[in-house]
Amino acid sequence: MPDDKNFLDQFSDQGKPASFQEEERIPVQRERKPLNVKALIIAAIVLAVLGILSYFLFFAPKIEMPDFVGKTRSDVAAWVKQQGIEASGVIFDDTYDFDSAEGTILKQSVEAGRKVRKDVKLNFTLSLGPDPEEKISVPNLSEMTKDEIQEWISSNKLLKTKTVTAYNTEVPENEVIDYSFSGCEEDNFTRGCTLKINVSKGAAPAGKVSVEDFEKKPFATVEAWAKNNKIELIKVEQYSDKIDQDYVISQSIASGKTIKEGDTMTVVVSKGVAVYMPNMVGWTKKQVDAWMRKNPTAYIDTEKGIYSSEAKDVVLSQSLSAGSLIDPSSLIELTMSLGNIVDIPGNFVGGEYHDRGGLHDWKDQQNELGADITVNRIYEFSDDIPVNKIIRYDNGVYVGSSMNVWISKGRNILLEDPKDLFKKEDGVTPVTWADLYNCKLVEDDARALCDWANITYEVSYAYAPGKANGEMISVRRWDDKPIAAGTYLPESITVYITICDDSYKQ
Repeated sequence: MPDDKNFLDQFSDQGKPASFQEEERIPVQRERKPLNVKALIIAAIVLAVLGILSYFLFFAPKIEMPDFVGKTRSDVAAWVKQQGIEASGVIFDDTYDFDSAEGTILKQSVEAGRKVRKDVKLNFTLSLGPDPEEKISVPNLSEMTKDEIQEWISSNKLLKTKTVTAYNTEVPENEVIDYSFSGCEEDNFTRGCTLKINVSKGAAPAGKVSVEDFEKKPFATVEAWAKNNKIELIKVEQYSDKIDQDYVISQSIASGKTIKEGDTMTVVVSKGVAVYMPNMVGWTKKQVDAWMRKNPTAYIDTEKGIYSSEAKDVVLSQSLSAGSLIDPSSLIELTMSLGNIVDIPGNFVGGEYHDRGGLHDWKDQQNELGADITVNRIYEFSDDIPVNKIIRYDNGVYVGSSMNVWISKGRNILLEDPKDLFKKEDGVTPVTWADLYNCKLVEDDARALCDWANITYEVSYAYAPGKANGEMISVRRWDDKPIAAGTYLPESITVYITICDDSYKQ
């Protein structure tokens, strides 16, 4: 049997070769620095938080997209203006759609609920209603009843196809007397063609009606009489200098005559005195108001205004040209001058220039009205107004000029050495700004000195050989100028202090 000893054991001190006796092996281990897992975790968390904050502060869209399907272009325009969306990025495409009314939004490029930014590009598909050029098959109208024809009109949405009724002794009630096309023929009939269908009401009733005198009476009176006596009434409106509005001027059938039920009578009804639009350009608002009191049927709006070289409240333009007949049911818009001086409201002091609804937004609103003003921002120190807040501004500026806005740089702090508020360990020598600048303070003294002077500072931590925990490693101003007693340090400038912390040792 072979010897079970380890192969190396056979070499005893006596049996080892000479080379083994002369060599001595000493193991050497390289010292490894411990990995600071805590520091790595903290650094990773800080980076993640900074990344998330940066995204939400600068990149994440904040405006929620509404659902505009089924709504109108006006709804989109109101939302775009309210949210400050760039109107140039909003595009409408028109298309015919049988199932939607004209002006209805069918689709939107960005789904509802999604967050968007102000420079978002939006596409909307807008319905033009049913296609007027679509060819429609015309049934045999002569064999259809009035209800069947009406069902055909409704189901095909034929807006220019109408049915009218008339008494007829030869054609039974609700059957077609005749029909006629306008703009096309029956074999190429489309939804946009005009079709008039005359439907019989049957034989006229045998009843007789005595016509009353309706002249200078309200139209409502003759309207009620015609309805009660089954008389077809046609209303024609015209202006009159003698008959009040909505009163009868004349009637086609004289009073006292007898007519049959179903007969037609025309009445001419007054629209009131004819009013013609004067040339109001150059008028003052007082002159416009005086004219409106004399002509109450004219509805004039003077709310619209723009800045101009004309005096304030002078008419610049009018929506209805001079000499035109005024329709009492129409609105006439006058564009008024806001003058050439822009008065600035006094409610922006203490706010930031770019605050929502602040001075910047107000300036943009005035420029939309033609003010054409610019802003000259002037920064100065203030003991009362915080940093980046508005101190004051011009009360008014001329159109096309620049307005001055003074913005706070905060307090300008004079650095003075405290007399006896802070003592070093010997209890005698007070803390000075030279001690801070030369990094001879511990963290508590450095913080206390900065707090006493009420300056802006930030403290960070690092490891530095030769420094004990809590001792200062470095200090600098944001603008890299020296920190010394007798100098000024603006509140807006931050002092960065680095303190030694052994936990940051790698």
